[in-house]
Amino acid sequence: MGELDLKLLLLINGWVGESWSFDRLVLQVAWSNVLKGAVLVALLWWSWERPSAKLPVLMIVRTLAGSLLAVAVGRGMQNFLPVRPRPLHDPAVTEAGLKLAHDLPADILRNMSSFPSDHAVLAFAIATAVFLAHRGVGIFAFGWALFVSTLPRVYLGMHYPFDVLGGAVIGIITMVLAAYLPLPARAGHAVSQLAQSYRGWFYAGLFLMTYQMANLFVDARILLNVAADILSAFFDRL
Repeated sequence: MGELDLKLLLLINGWVGESWSFDRLVLQVAWSNVLKGAVLVALLWWSWERPSAKLPVLMIVRTLAGSLLAVAVGRGMQNFLPVRPRPLHDPAVTEAGLKLAHDLPADILRNMSSFPSDHAVLAFAIATAVFLAHRGVGIFAFGWALFVSTLPRVYLGMHYPFDVLGGAVIGIITMVLAAYLPLPARAGHAVSQLAQSYRGWFYAGLFLMTYQMANLFVDARILLNVAADILSAFFDRL
């Protein structure tokens, strides 16, 4: 654990317990998928559909692919890098002065590694996509990603500041790569043709995908885990 990381954590967390109302508000923000993700997704839809956008359909598809890739990279790092306990479950951090909010569940995130913050990965990936479409609103999206989607989790001891920084870097780089990775010219034409020919299905899929982005792909991950458990049980019986 870096000394600077710990000092920043304790500085941000130092206000816990000063006001029950404020702690309760921060907890609500930390739980709310509407505030953490849906607002950013709404800004993304605005950047796509505003009258002056003229955004190629391929860029929309690139944004979706970038979001998926960012989440996959962040989750893969959490699963395969050495486990970093969450601050609120690390006795050394609590002894150093970490404060716990009164209504915070005792076992929350106990078995999940802290680095990188997957909330930061996705929030900053979406904010980057908004920024690439509209600079002014993109700056607001970056501010929202920092102060609403991620800092409350540092305040509550769910993440270290560098977990958020690392997640932000992953999300930004992944989305920029997805947006600018060279593709054959015919790929854009083919995507546009498919979107026009199957417009209803395209927008239905777009809604479902952005809905999952708004809640950090939680439902999708649960379904995949259930499917994996069922397949594992099936093959165990063979």
